[in-house]
This record gives sequence, structure tokens and C-alpha cells, in this order.
Amino acid sequence: MEVEVRVLLLADGRSVHTVRYQRELKRQGVEIILASLERGETVDVQLKKKSVSNSLNYFFVNREISELVRKTDPDLVNPHFASGYGFSTAVSRAGKNRPVILHCLGSDILVSPKKSVAHKRKVIFALSKASHILVDSNFLAGKVSELYKSANIDVIPWGVEQEILDLYDSKAKTETAIAEPLKVLVPRPHNPVYNNLFIIEALKELINKGRLSLFFPNWGDDRDKFKAEVSRLCPNGGVEYYDFKPRDEYISFLGQFDIYLSAAYSDSSPASLIEAMAAGLYPVAADIPGVREWLDGSNGVLYPPNDRGALADVFKKAMARPDDLAGILSANHERVKATAVISDNIKKTIEIMERLISGERR
Repeated sequence: MEVEVRVLLLADGRSVHTVRYQRELKRQGVEIILASLERGETVDVQLKKKSVSNSLNYFFVNREISELVRKTDPDLVNPHFASGYGFSTAVSRAGKNRPVILHCLGSDILVSPKKSVAHKRKVIFALSKASHILVDSNFLAGKVSELYKSANIDVIPWGVEQEILDLYDSKAKTETAIAEPLKVLVPRPHNPVYNNLFIIEALKELINKGRLSLFFPNWGDDRDKFKAEVSRLCPNGGVEYYDFKPRDEYISFLGQFDIYLSAAYSDSSPASLIEAMAAGLYPVAADIPGVREWLDGSNGVLYPPNDRGALADVFKKAMARPDDLAGILSANHERVKATAVISDNIKKTIEIMERLISGERR
């Protein structure tokens, strides 16, 4: 590293992405101070919640952030999520004497501004106070620019660990879409935007015939409602749930599956899709803009969102094995290996940090 970097990271301490990002920055020599309103094992500074409302907490915490900046004297402040910590940082004026890199994560740009005029203004304010903006897809970069014109935007996907790339070599790739029941991973929590119940409604016939085995996370706002509907629609089983896993356990778990499936209404550049492609799973996803940057229909399947018949047909065809399956899985793996390895992409992020620090401190 050309410049010794101390970073104040403001992010969700519970998030897998936060922990992976924090860990890789540390591994590459960055001094990281993680401050968060949310509790997590790697949080260095627990910020105080003063309300039951998350929106109000992001406002009230600005004074605590100002004091933390004064005490720790970071070279750079790095908030994640524009409508959350991005807004907190903007209100705190933490960027008055040092650069601010704002990570936009997806729903903060795609969903939050549509909730109300006030939400939109919060996001624009956060964007306007950032020295530099990082996003994980060209689609999200375009949406950021629609809200606030800035030349200081870079697209850097989150990326995968080497251990996920190694799964591809250890998997029996040629068996995908042959052995039934097919093992299908749906790694999105039970929140409305991920549309998980639609998947059950579309595939219940194949599940009930024992041709598919689906695995979902055991968490999310709508989990209990989802489980009740699964019990009604698929009374003979075929749908399983997994609890949150430490990262190394999750990577091993990922290697057990044949197919990745998502029905999300909205997404930027889905980290779970990129991980699945790296590991050698056959990808199937609803046709939405953020997904199209990785999946074009020739290297997996895009289906019309909310079209039950189309999704059922996808899996009926998968039983017969997609043409050139081995070639598709290999090409997906190589693409991720070339463009979305976390160590490479964090290195790019550090280079941006160094440039900003040098420019601000000269």
C-alpha cells in the first residue's frame, strides 16, 4: 500500500457482506474501525439506538459519529447504504475534513427513494455529500446518476472468495440436472422483495412429485407466513430450511446444490448469484435489470417475473439436462474468476481510498 489507511466503516454489523468486506480490508493492511447500530461479533464501536424507528436512529446517531471521527481521526469515512449510514454521515458533516466513500447496496437506491419524497431527499443528500460512490453494477450506477449527477462513481462487484471458486473443481458437474430430486438453493430471506412464495406456487407440482428439493433460509419478515403456505401446498415435504451459518460452513453448504434460483423483484448485482456461478450451480433467475449483467439467457435461464408457468417449464426442461451444461458452468466460473474475486476487488477499492486520501491531504 502506498498510503497507510485508517478507515471508519459505518455499516450493518450483522451483515455477512460487512464482515467479509471488513475482514478482507484488514487482510490487505487497512486499519478498520467498524461502528454500527446493529450488534455483530466484529463490531468495534456499538452505536446507541435512541428510538424504535431505524429512520430516526440514522438521524440521531449523527452526533455520535461526529464525536467518533474526532476521537479516532480516520483518513476516510466509509458508510454503507445511502438511506442509512450514508445519510447519518452526511448529517454529521464527517466529510468536512476528510473523504467519504459511500457504498450503495441496492435497495437504498432502487427502493427507498420510492417510499416518499422525504426518503428520496435523504438519499440525494447522502449522495451529494460523498466524495466518491461505489456500486456493484452498471445498472445501479445508472440509477444513482438519475438521482444525483456525479462523475465519481465506480462499479466494483463484491466478489467471491477462493474457497467458492474451489467448489467448482470439487463438484461432480456433469451430474447436474440428471439426479432427481434436483437440489435447488433459494438463498434469499423471506422478505416481500424476494418473492419466495411465488416459487412454491410455481413449482408445487414438481415438489409434490418428489422431483425437486428446495432449500430456503430460516429467516425473514414473512418466514412464518411462508412456512404455513408451504405446509398447505407441499404437505409431503420437499422444502427445507437452513439456519444462518458461519461463512466457512455456508461455502461448504453451497457446494451441495445443483441449481440456484431467485424470484426477486428488485436487485442490483446479486452476490448470491455470482457465488452460485463461481461454484458451478446452474443459475435460474427472474429477468430483472441487475441480474442481466451476469445472466443473459445463454449462460443460465431468465424467466419473466411472476410467470408461474414459465418457471415450471424451466425446471421441466432442466430435468432433461440443458444443452452444453458443462460448457455453461465452466464459462460462468471463468467469468467470475476473471472479474469478481473479492481480494482483487478490495484491492481496487483500496486504490481508490489511497487516491482520495492523497488528494484530500495534500
